[in-house]
Amino acid sequence: PTPHAQASCNHDAAQSVVGQTATQATVERARTLAGARIARVLKPGQMVTMEFIEGRLNINVDEKNVITHVRCG
Repeated sequence: PTPHAQASCNHDAAQSVVGQTATQATVERARTLAGARIARVLKPGQMVTMEFIEGRLNINVDEKNVITHVRCG
């Protein structure tokens, strides 16, 4: 098998979206700012897979869909 290309993600670069509503445009802006390949929005109580994907930005939101935290993985 061919090794996957290294994908990077810098969650510090996307901190400006914290406190904003997680619209499609805001999520895409956060993904772009972080340099992530993909992004996923995680809602309170949502079950999620725990695998670490270096090029993924995880965006945590509250019950009102406001971004509370961003992290890579």
